[in-house]
Amino acid sequence: MTAAPSPDVDAYFAELEHPLRDVAVGLRQLLLDAHPDVVESLKWKSANYEVADDFATLNLRRPKAVQLVLHTGAKVKPEHPEIVVDDRSKLLTWPGRNRAVASFASLAEFEDARGALAELVRAWAAQVEL
Repeated sequence: MTAAPSPDVDAYFAELEHPLRDVAVGLRQLLLDAHPDVVESLKWKSANYEVADDFATLNLRRPKAVQLVLHTGAKVKPEHPEIVVDDRSKLLTWPGRNRAVASFASLAEFEDARGALAELVRAWAAQVEL
């Protein structure tokens, strides 16, 4: 079941001028499909997604890549259980505990990774609910 899109984020995407806009739109849909209770908002000047807490934010600052940042909220939470996902596809880099980043430099790269990424995002969102 797909979560409801936010009108504010609809407006954000309607005005978005980014060379990889199609990647960002695809990531948005993937995130809305990740969990029926996903809430979409604008935070940190970008699209943000939460269940029990923030868990994903799009980073569109670079013109040559779109990044999906997976996290457990705005601030580091040392008490949060470690997020464990099976990243056989090696899509994620881990800049910190409970923080991972997937980067896409083309729509083809994103489309190739979509299925594996969807599984990772669903697993991540389920654990943020803890």
